[in-house]
Amino acid sequence: MSDDKKSFTVSDRRHFTAEGVAREDAPAEAPPEPRPQPKAVEPSTAAPEPPPDVEPGPDDEDDLDLPPFPADLLGLIGSLATQASVLLAGDPGSPRPPSPGELEAVRSIIALIDVLHEKTQGNRTPQEDRVLDAVRYELKMAYVARARAGGA
Repeated sequence: MSDDKKSFTVSDRRHFTAEGVAREDAPAEAPPEPRPQPKAVEPSTAAPEPPPDVEPGPDDEDDLDLPPFPADLLGLIGSLATQASVLLAGDPGSPRPPSPGELEAVRSIIALIDVLHEKTQGNRTPQEDRVLDAVRYELKMAYVARARAGGA
């Protein structure tokens, strides 16, 4: 067994010794390659090609210029109100009213907002009170109007 030839070698590529001293034979680090700059796109009459199906990696998160979504009560109220508004609007290209399923979903969202109103009583800021009351009122009025128009 000891007379067999080894077919591989082991190279220590660590930059520091066990004592924390930099090795003299450590490979020099190459500077990171600069990110390519986006090219200017000239307007054309051709339909744009869809982007390739590539999921963004951790390095791509810096490229998104979206503000962070507020993770507070106002953000939650706004999110719920947006969902209900989209459901109440129905299909923008169609004059038909929202379907009974869409109206039921809006009713559930309004019930959730009512629960938020009840459970956060005494813990809201004046701004949160105003927004919550306004959203509850507007959504309930829009729901009643759409439900009557659709005969639901």
